[in-house]
Amino acid sequence: MGLLSSLIVFILGITGCILAFVDEIKPLIYKSHYEVEHSIQQKQQQSFSTLLHAAEQYWGPEKPVSAVEIENNPHRTWHFRAYRQDDHHGIWYWNEKKYYESSFINPYTAQKVYSENAEFEFFRVILFIHWSLLLKNEIGQPIVGTATLFFVILLLTGLYLWWPKNKKARRVRFWFRWKNETGIKRKNYDVHNILGFYSFAVALILGLTGLIWAFSWFDQSVQKVLNKIENKTPATDLLIPIQPPPPDVDTNLSVYDHILKEIKQTYPDAQAYYFYFPQEDKAPLNVYIRYEKNYASIIRQYHAENGHLIKSINFSSKNYGEKMRALNYDIHLGSILGIPGKIIVFLASLISASLPITGFYIWYNRRKKKKKKGRNL
Repeated sequence: MGLLSSLIVFILGITGCILAFVDEIKPLIYKSHYEVEHSIQQKQQQSFSTLLHAAEQYWGPEKPVSAVEIENNPHRTWHFRAYRQDDHHGIWYWNEKKYYESSFINPYTAQKVYSENAEFEFFRVILFIHWSLLLKNEIGQPIVGTATLFFVILLLTGLYLWWPKNKKARRVRFWFRWKNETGIKRKNYDVHNILGFYSFAVALILGLTGLIWAFSWFDQSVQKVLNKIENKTPATDLLIPIQPPPPDVDTNLSVYDHILKEIKQTYPDAQAYYFYFPQEDKAPLNVYIRYEKNYASIIRQYHAENGHLIKSINFSSKNYGEKMRALNYDIHLGSILGIPGKIIVFLASLISASLPITGFYIWYNRRKKKKKKGRNL
């Protein structure tokens, strides 16, 4: 199991280190197209409809705008996306979309700040290496999931092998006791065992939360068990529809303008508001109200033509299984504990990436030793 999963576990560990701090890294690296100039920030922002039209003009009718990410920060650009699914034959993750592009618009001038082919943006590539090894979901996810399952089994069997059988063995299980004459093999063995022990709990959580994404049967099993404990069926908050704007409201503003105004008033402390535009006729407009902790985010569905609220789903309205599914992202990235949690996940991911290397070295030396003994006999 260790040999079969070693390379994949190493890749998952290294990419996991990067993804743990992706929300902190991206605004620093992409500051030039994430933020607007200071001299412009005092002006009033353009209307939603004006900015949407600017994005539509850039891509043209052949690539309709699919979504927009609006940070609840006057210093940030609006991030428009255009994407379309594809059933193109191929094995790579980019074969799943005909196109996936991003455009950053200055909300004060409606001018394009930056655009890119988002499919090959660095952090998205890192994400999909972690998610599916850059392969299509139906190919990559089972491979990643199987390697993760092996990793979980190896952690449990590794703890069994690590467990000290007496007081003398216990002395060298918790800390490094190297001397000048301690050899590289012993040092490698201690690194594998001691760091593996201290990262065990977090690494196990990372593995189990990863399995929830990788295998639907595991996800459904976890939800069923939790729902049986709670004995509650899935629930969804149904709220009173928002009335259409009165006649004296500026008719030049779109339904999206009024929806954005309403959610900003209702959720002024949210981190961002994501609009996912209907891809089909009579499909609803989905608005994702994002908070720093992902599980606290809210999904609201609106009638795309008149702006009536259809339903609103928040964390408290979910049953135990759905809550666990909502918490999975924050647990996996460590963001549920804020920056300290992300640091813990970063270190655990780094150690997890080292375990296949140190473990292989232990296995190789033992195999080499056995071969040498066989020749002597």
